[in-house]
Amino acid sequence: MEVTLCPKPHFVVIPWPATSHMIPIVDIGCLLAAHGASVTIITTPASSQLVQSRVDRAGQGSAGITVTALPFPGAESGLPDGCERLDHIASVDLVPNFFDATTQFGEAVARHCRLLMATHRDRRPSCVVAGMCHTWAHGVARELGAPCFIFHGFCAFALLCCEYLNTHKPHEAVESLDELIDVPVLPPFEFKFPKRQLPIQFLPSSSIPEHRLRELREFELAVDGIVVNSFEELEHDSAARLAAATGKTVLAVGPVSLFGAPPPSLLDLSASSDDARRCMAWLDAKKAESVLYVSFGSAGRMPPAQLMQLGLALVSCPWPVLWVIKGADTLNDDVSEWLQRNTNGDGLRLPGSQCLVVRGWAPQVAILEHPAVAGFLTHCGWGSTLESVAAGVPMATWPFYAEQFLNEKLIVEVLGIGVSVGVRKPTESVLTGAIDGGGGGGKAKADVGMEQVKQVLDMLMDGGVEGEARKTKAKELKAKAKTALELGGSSYMNLEKLIQLGA
Repeated sequence: MEVTLCPKPHFVVIPWPATSHMIPIVDIGCLLAAHGASVTIITTPASSQLVQSRVDRAGQGSAGITVTALPFPGAESGLPDGCERLDHIASVDLVPNFFDATTQFGEAVARHCRLLMATHRDRRPSCVVAGMCHTWAHGVARELGAPCFIFHGFCAFALLCCEYLNTHKPHEAVESLDELIDVPVLPPFEFKFPKRQLPIQFLPSSSIPEHRLRELREFELAVDGIVVNSFEELEHDSAARLAAATGKTVLAVGPVSLFGAPPPSLLDLSASSDDARRCMAWLDAKKAESVLYVSFGSAGRMPPAQLMQLGLALVSCPWPVLWVIKGADTLNDDVSEWLQRNTNGDGLRLPGSQCLVVRGWAPQVAILEHPAVAGFLTHCGWGSTLESVAAGVPMATWPFYAEQFLNEKLIVEVLGIGVSVGVRKPTESVLTGAIDGGGGGGKAKADVGMEQVKQVLDMLMDGGVEGEARKTKAKELKAKAKTALELGGSSYMNLEKLIQLGA
């Protein structure tokens, strides 16, 4: 009797073009391939190298993955040459153009998927996993006769808060940006946020056109399910509550940063980066659990006045500090001169301190996993948060914008693995614009002073009984994170379920 073998499910993964979103969704594609699926990742030329590097990082888990780069219609939409990711946008005025370009990009993706169907019957796309603002992806999936899953890059708790805000709209009855809004999503915990700290789509001022925000909500309502870079044991039933609130399948499949990552001692640092080798060599010379790591993600940019207050606190720290600064080349003259006073061959050492400054990129996962690192001052982006959880490192929280103030509540009040710096206002960005209706990021005053920063870092690094409790909880979560991705773990089983749904 002839046995007919069922073809492997073929996932089409379409990252939203922002670095912090691309990395985890590509890692999800690698996990799907490791579980036996066929995967095509569709991206743009400017991002193809980043995507391919994540695929190569997965080693044997990359078998069955095809990376396809389609032209990005930036010039046709009025964008500068090479502007193909959100973090390439230098002006608020270009945000609508970027969304126009990504919509046109969707037409190219649809044509490519039709070509796959016509020419590769054995690789017919059977499921689409798309980044949050690729609102056209649902139409592509329907044309293919395939289910569509959305990936926001947010945690389940933040998505649960957003669903409550979308459904009940308490923010619409509040005029003052400082008035507290109750978001009762995870009893017995209580969460109150000033209106100004809500995610961008709930703010009165945003550079994202209103019709694009409406399309995003329509996309969220239309998809078949939600994929989350998290694990069920982390967020106190948030994934199940989100599934109940939305009526969607919610699958927590992380922490994806743990998949395919070699231990820090085995990192191949020869190809990419003098900075990477410098960071690891510097950490190797430090005592266990003695270093504070400071980084605010791929897009985090502080106003100069605030950066100075932070810098003054860091250079006075009694512990070694590894400080990664993005956008250092665009700082104003006063800050740039202060940073450049004492340079040498192995980076930037600030005068009279144990602070090593690295401009641009650093190997964050390897740094967090290094035994010398004791604490992480973070912007609370979910990717960085989960990488810290996976490494068992407590955090000091400094949210910038988007859903990061929601993440801070989870880190500090629910999980008990962080301490808040006390930031009250979001930092202006190309997406938020001038939140208070005026001013500008370059002239903004410091929200948090040097002494306040020092006090919180003291709590993080030398926190006595409370500090030890944070360390213990962080290490417990590290063990649970590892178990979640192992055979039979919650994330492992959710990946299997996703493959069944996408078959």
